Amino acid sequence: MIKYISILFFTSVLFIQAQSNLNVEKTQLQFGLPLPSILYEVGTSKNMTLSLEAIAGFELRGCTDCETNFGIYPILRGQYRYYYNMGRRLRKKKNISGNSGNYVAALIGYQHGSPLIGDLNTTNTLGIGPVYGLQRTYRKGFFYRLEGGVAYFQDDFEEGIGLVLAARIGWVIGKK
Repeated sequence: MIKYISILFFTSVLFIQAQSNLNVEKTQLQFGLPLPSILYEVGTSKNMTLSLEAIAGFELRGCTDCETNFGIYPILRGQYRYYYNMGRRLRKKKNISGNSGNYVAALIGYQHGSPLIGDLNTTNTLGIGPVYGLQRTYRKGFFYRLEGGVAYFQDDFEEGIGLVLAARIGWVIGKK
């Protein structure tokens, strides 16, 4: 079931029609840290966006009596965001450029278990759930984003509910 929801989420990108009276950016590209990431966000309606983010995840395991292993993994995240406070921010003459606002979103994420670099193999993990976030973009493109929520996670051996917490800083590419 979760695989079908994933396919539906990502194929919805093909059916997006942008509107001219958007409060959100028509498109924007972000480079994020502390884990290197690139995010592409597309405005789908007045206050809604669809985003796709590729992240280089890192895991390190070791103990005092054994060798230390590490891995750098590809992570893919997609979100359908609703920025619910854009109208209020405009009325208060606050910045909304770079999608500066608070949002609720449907999140889907996938982490591949084979590392791009390193020798620590894990399991493929898929997660889906709601998140709450806030994003602020400043002059010259600097941004920060904080997110929290719950998600249903499934890997090769088990499944369950867990917390989703994310923090990101970075730059909006092309913002002056």
